[in-house]
Amino acid sequence: MKNTDELRILADEPRLQSLFLLLFRHDGYFTSMQLAEELGVTSRTIKSDVLLLKQIFYTEEVFITSKPSKGYQLEVMNKETENKIKQFFQIYPSISSESEFDHRVRYIIRRLLSSEEAVKEEDIQTEIAVSYSLNREMQEVKKMLTKYDLSLKTRPHYGMYIDGASFKKIMLTVRMYRYFDKSINHDFGIIAYNQLFYCDELEKSAIRKTFYETIIQSRIVFSDINAERFIVYLLYFRNQTLQKNSLQLSLPTIDFDYRATEEYELIVELVQKLKIKFSGFEFTKEIVQFLTYVAVFSTDLYRFIDCSKENYNTLISFAEEIRNFILKGMSEYLQIDIFDDYTCLKDLLKIMIPISLKIKLGVSDSIDLRYKDFKNEGAQSLIRYYSSLVYQDFFQVYHYSFSKREQQLIFSTILGVINRITLSHRKLRLAIIAIDGRLATQPLKFNLQHYFSEFIERIETKVLYELETLENQQFDYYLCSDYGKKLNITCEPIFYIEEEMNEFKYMDSLKHIFFQSYDYDKKLPQIKLKNINWNDKNGLNELTSTTFVQNNSVQVQFNLHHEKEDFTIFHINDADLEEKKYYIEVKTQIAGDKQKLKMLVNIIEQIMTDPLKLDAVNEEENISYSHFLVD
Repeated sequence: MKNTDELRILADEPRLQSLFLLLFRHDGYFTSMQLAEELGVTSRTIKSDVLLLKQIFYTEEVFITSKPSKGYQLEVMNKETENKIKQFFQIYPSISSESEFDHRVRYIIRRLLSSEEAVKEEDIQTEIAVSYSLNREMQEVKKMLTKYDLSLKTRPHYGMYIDGASFKKIMLTVRMYRYFDKSINHDFGIIAYNQLFYCDELEKSAIRKTFYETIIQSRIVFSDINAERFIVYLLYFRNQTLQKNSLQLSLPTIDFDYRATEEYELIVELVQKLKIKFSGFEFTKEIVQFLTYVAVFSTDLYRFIDCSKENYNTLISFAEEIRNFILKGMSEYLQIDIFDDYTCLKDLLKIMIPISLKIKLGVSDSIDLRYKDFKNEGAQSLIRYYSSLVYQDFFQVYHYSFSKREQQLIFSTILGVINRITLSHRKLRLAIIAIDGRLATQPLKFNLQHYFSEFIERIETKVLYELETLENQQFDYYLCSDYGKKLNITCEPIFYIEEEMNEFKYMDSLKHIFFQSYDYDKKLPQIKLKNINWNDKNGLNELTSTTFVQNNSVQVQFNLHHEKEDFTIFHINDADLEEKKYYIEVKTQIAGDKQKLKMLVNIIEQIMTDPLKLDAVNEEENISYSHFLVD
């Protein structure tokens, strides 16, 4: 990309720019349905916009590829071009890939929060240049307000305003800032909102430096994003102090001694330093208390030793309670005991400490800095689905809504439990058929022993007539050069080796043999295939409420505590369908068998990652799970 003409074209096309950024930030493929959901448009619009992007970026350096069932992927061929794109968009600091709908919703919230008077809907319509009703946007506004226990009030002929505790309004005001980075002052298109956080750039840099110097000398660690958000809080309260606004935060009385925390010591020291160097930091005790709460929200609790009652007193017992609620829920859904994974117990407690304080305060606050733009939420669908059920259960009991970022942290912790399950395997007895003499089999025997020794009980080299005459020769697998295909060899199961392969090709070609040692086919239900018509209601009735939808072509429904064992792949026949459609129904009894669960997780993940493999099972009578596990 010698110049940035292509990128400049997007500046006047917000929707194309959002689509481009989503593809640019995403590792792997994005289906049209996923993109449509992200941007709040139809899949037809996405397909049309992708065609436009392909025309704009039809170069050797940047182009869009597409694959059936997988979707679209933006290819950037070199690091220099990738850096130019990041520099042009200031990709990580400030450019959002939010949809036009999301932009309107955030504008409305910012407008209401920064106005001292009620706001009429027709005024907002004029400001954002729309003539239609904002009913859908207002529903989303109310949904966001509920996370902070705030409500939208409307008075006839007067307008709308947000009602609730002041500290909760402030938290939502800062959340709507969104861009927690080191770039210049942002322009949100609302003067009153901009002024809440305005600070001279040189002074802001000096304030930031003082904050960094203070926190580095303490034992407290913030993530970079949390550190920048904290600075935004400092600027907000400083501006309120400079304007002599008398703030009453309405903080509730909760069972937590914030003054016993190291975060409180940090805040007191920081405010004292800022007060000496700059004007406007004469904060009240209530503001210091609130900033301590924000610091607890922001602390990066990487070390488990810091998660002590000395530091967080009553938060620890409550954090353990809500952690155990999640572990109990996941254990019941997955039908295994997760409580015996000590790493998970520790890591989940770290996540729950700040959440426990937010629950006590009655807010569902987080930093979702365009989080969905950077995370692939398609992986490990089975674990994600059951995690989503736990989030719903959690909300019903604790009235706390996990953010995208918090969901990702919890999911990663639970996934760690699954990843730490080590699949046991039996060792195989192998026979190498030496059609051309024993010496010719030495390279194969060496590579087998070198790369797969943990899977092998013994290897014996036999000529064909030995195998035909000797009795009671039991082998799990027979290996023979591909010349043997021309002979009448009755040994089963047999695998023919292509001659003159290098050692790496040996490894790849022999992988599927050793997958047999894990006994997927013995542990999991036998795979069955059924071809049904799209309009065959009898065949689809039980599959309409699918467990999760991974992509346009595959849907899966499963039951992990079913009395029957069943793994049925339904192939939908319909000439009008653009893509092949599959429904997969899994019924099995996990009953605490972690090995079996991990196998099922692996299979579902492989199918969802490469659904095209389902196309190859149509004519197979006996479908082995190794078909999905081996490339």
